[in-house]
Amino acid sequence: MTCLSPLRAVADDLPRAMVAFGPEDLAAERLVLETIADARQSIRIAAFAFSSPAIVDALVAAAQRGIDVRLVVDHGHNVVRDPKRIGRDALDAVTRAGAEARTNERHRLHHDKFMVIDGRHVQTGSYNYAVSANRNSENVLVVRDDAALAARYLAHWTRRYDEGRRYPAP
Repeated sequence: MTCLSPLRAVADDLPRAMVAFGPEDLAAERLVLETIADARQSIRIAAFAFSSPAIVDALVAAAQRGIDVRLVVDHGHNVVRDPKRIGRDALDAVTRAGAEARTNERHRLHHDKFMVIDGRHVQTGSYNYAVSANRNSENVLVVRDDAALAARYLAHWTRRYDEGRRYPAP
């Protein structure tokens, strides 16, 4: 697999920003997964849909290697309107691994889709962290080593997380 990740190593020849599109070759999903794998300290996720087994597995692995993983997701989509329990099963898996999760119902939709990695890198775009994203036309953008941008995203994430209700570990 060709490494898409801008975070694999810090080098002058790596681009400051990486972009991937899907569903062709699952490039968007690969960039999200590589970004999660590159975390060294923390991952903060804001999501509307949260049900991708590959992303859940990557976050579980990150939590198990000691990464501080916290997420805030839309309450309605992942808890209330979840007849097959795919959102709740995903939340159960990451909280069992030690991640902290909250659901947000303060807004009509908690429609954010981004991650802040290690307080320095931002992954954003249209990509929902759900299986359906691999069938949709999606985009993923990762901007690395931009502390000011990461701080703005982290401030927004913190507001949504603080508004949320704790998702109980099973």
